[in-house]
Amino acid sequence: MDELKIRILNHLPDTAKVIAVSIELIDDLPSSYLSLQKSCCERFYAEDYSECIEKSKPLLDYLWEKLNTGNWKDVNMTWREAYYLVSILKGSSQAILATDNRAEEKNTHSIADAIKTFDMGLLMGAPILNNVLTKLVQDVHTCLEKIEVSEKKSELTSRYIDNDKSVHNDANQLMNKKLKTDTEIYKVIEEEIKIKIDKNKEIKRVSCPSLEYFSATFKDNGTPVIITNAINHWPALSTRQWSLDYIRLKAGFRTVPIEIGSKYTEDNWTQKLMTINDFIDKFILGSQNQTGYLAQHQLFDQVPELRNDIVIPDYCCLGNSEDVDINAWFGPKGTISPLHHDPKHNFLVQVVGSKYIRLYSSTENSMLYPHDTFLLENTSQVDAENPDLVKFPLFNEALFSEAVLRPGEMLYMPPKYWHFIKSLHVSFSVSFWWE
Repeated sequence: MDELKIRILNHLPDTAKVIAVSIELIDDLPSSYLSLQKSCCERFYAEDYSECIEKSKPLLDYLWEKLNTGNWKDVNMTWREAYYLVSILKGSSQAILATDNRAEEKNTHSIADAIKTFDMGLLMGAPILNNVLTKLVQDVHTCLEKIEVSEKKSELTSRYIDNDKSVHNDANQLMNKKLKTDTEIYKVIEEEIKIKIDKNKEIKRVSCPSLEYFSATFKDNGTPVIITNAINHWPALSTRQWSLDYIRLKAGFRTVPIEIGSKYTEDNWTQKLMTINDFIDKFILGSQNQTGYLAQHQLFDQVPELRNDIVIPDYCCLGNSEDVDINAWFGPKGTISPLHHDPKHNFLVQVVGSKYIRLYSSTENSMLYPHDTFLLENTSQVDAENPDLVKFPLFNEALFSEAVLRPGEMLYMPPKYWHFIKSLHVSFSVSFWWE
């Protein structure tokens, strides 16, 4: 597909000399490494994509060791920039070969491999060349979408021609329907919710308050509230409603970090990189014994196609900075965020499914038994669902408020407000942290 090759090359500098400047700007790299990296770059611009890929492998292996030595916060930015650069060369080569029908190596490379290479560069690397990887992966994923749709359409057409030639013209119409196995999981059936909310403790709901009213009544007083009818205009809730099908289409082949385990406070908790398609198949549609959770991940920086479906709430403009941290929370029924607090103002927006929410003010600190270690000092030692009252006798005396957060609603939590959250269905939430 020459079109994809042209789009890739249009995002990159015209010559290897410009890339060479980027290489030279990356300080502290050994001369032997720089020599191989330069050769890798030259092979790319000579259109010897297979050799470029081969030269990129030892480079990425070397950099991977550097990135995984010691604490992540102490990793030299040099290694991350270099990893990003080599990921550009390797991923672009893979994508070009995978879509070039004239290339003998076509069948040994796939667009999915290229997307994984780009994502690893985004996750592990540090941006150079105006963060060109985000543009490259968008174009390559769009190409893959077209191929997937074309192949499915062909498969459906063939199937219906075999069964009944008279209905083969309906294949296109059938393609536009959502697969039941995916979308039915997203139906929120209220009667299935077994949580009984104490009306005396229920978090207050307000319909689209003005900025002034929200600020004076809730933000300035440090009072949580659920805001309704304020985000109905989001494409994710209206014109491009999120479903498993839609998320697969826009981000199915993207590689993301998945938390595996019931909660991050457990000893068996770990993380694993996998594609969103694999995550959906294993942990949402599958019957895994363990829980998988795409939690607190900046997915919208990685996948701008999904970022276009959401809007930063207007209330965030009341902060002291324009910076808003946006994170995705996507997982099956039963995912848990243990009782903890965060340092910033927080809007938790529910897009798909429902979540049970329980909140405690910071005035209840002494009865919530925070961990005494630095890494977990913002997290309670108590299992909020099954508290050990022998070990934590004051926990049941702590005052709390609660609610079920439903699609289209957003919960405001002031800084340092303790919260326990559990998904009641397959769920997709978006959080906005601001100061």
